[in-house]
Amino acid sequence: MKQFLLVLFALSFFCSDNLFAQGKLNGVYAGCEFSPSPIFGGGMSRRDISVLFRPDGTFNDVLERADWKTNVSGKYEISSGKVTLKYAKGSSVYTLKGNSLFGYGYQMDKVQGNTIPAGYYSFVSAMGGSGGSTTYVGATTRRGLNFDGKGHFSNSRLSTTAISGENVAGGSTASASGSGTYKINEGALTLTFNDGRTEQHSFFCDLNIKTRMAVVDGSIYFSESDDNNTKPTTAAKTARTANTSSNNASTVAPDGKALLLKANAAHGGDKLNTLKTVRLTGSVSGLKVIELIDIPNSKVRVEVWKNGKPVSVQQAEGNTGWQWNGSNKSDLPANNVAEVKTALYTGVLGLRKPLLSQLQIVKTQKVPNNNIYTVACKLNGADCVFAINDQSQLMAYGYQLGSKTSYSVVSDLRPVQGITLPFHENSTSGDQKLNIQYDNIDMNPVLDAQNWATPTGN
Repeated sequence: MKQFLLVLFALSFFCSDNLFAQGKLNGVYAGCEFSPSPIFGGGMSRRDISVLFRPDGTFNDVLERADWKTNVSGKYEISSGKVTLKYAKGSSVYTLKGNSLFGYGYQMDKVQGNTIPAGYYSFVSAMGGSGGSTTYVGATTRRGLNFDGKGHFSNSRLSTTAISGENVAGGSTASASGSGTYKINEGALTLTFNDGRTEQHSFFCDLNIKTRMAVVDGSIYFSESDDNNTKPTTAAKTARTANTSSNNASTVAPDGKALLLKANAAHGGDKLNTLKTVRLTGSVSGLKVIELIDIPNSKVRVEVWKNGKPVSVQQAEGNTGWQWNGSNKSDLPANNVAEVKTALYTGVLGLRKPLLSQLQIVKTQKVPNNNIYTVACKLNGADCVFAINDQSQLMAYGYQLGSKTSYSVVSDLRPVQGITLPFHENSTSGDQKLNIQYDNIDMNPVLDAQNWATPTGN
């Protein structure tokens, strides 16, 4: 339950004729590209993008460099509302509208570097992978910066590492913090700690109260006032506990198929087994996300909305699919089709009896400190895992498809028309972690041809 599509935030869509006539940009544009994974399965990955444009026609897209003000990544040109970034090898093209640049299904907004609104800004990164069929290695880092708006700051960093497997297990946690004063001038942030140390960073942020973000050394930080960043505490704690507790996994565990059948009953039984269609509406980092699932016809559609309009769509049906970026439609690559379709057999939907009869159970382990069992299995060419608690409820799930590993910790379980579903997910895919909140979930809605049609425009 976590995946979506590409896109980011934007604040204005107005066009400026003076800007087009000028033919040059001046300042930093930043945003996030979200690569889809369906909400009911998979994992959403995020790529932070930030570019410094100069009036002399050069640009720099590596703001983490110490020489970010002078480094040149390439040159850019503006023609007919298109901005072309030219590298030594290759190029990128964006559409320019007002103070925003639009890529394929995502948006970068212009940010300023002279004011830091008071607040706490955080960045969470995670990475993990399989070291073999039974070993998992994962690491999570949370960095935070708190500014009081009066020249004082505090920072924090928490890193957690976990290793679990059949013959090896371990984990560690490290934290650090500091405080002092800060100065900001044209994107150059100077932190002076109370012990006399100083740090230099590039820093830019927007002034939008609802979806405030900051660009620190090229990485996107989000304000904790964003609802999507205030809810992961319980889920994240569950994930850390499950990872570290698995170090002492018992060698005695019940039958994995029996555990999943009990989870099937706990999450709806026959109503879950006979489920035909689903519509989910949620939010992540200020964006609205809608997912449609048609189980009998093997169809999944993920839409991302901004300001009441769709800005990105990915749709898979059978072994094919297409994507739409706000104006253009193209084929969905085969690996993306496979990812989108994981919505049909992971998470709660993966507990349906028709699927459980096809599962190949690989291994079942008990996490004694939490009374949680993990069931590893294979289905549809993917390696899947379900974490079930002592009340037969789904607590987490994940999958490995090719070289990509994704997993989610779920919480806020609620009954919806007789089926128990999680309304919050703490999801990790690639090197990013995101928090997803579902506002509404409809069971067996009528999905007609219009629901599956290509949007008419933005």
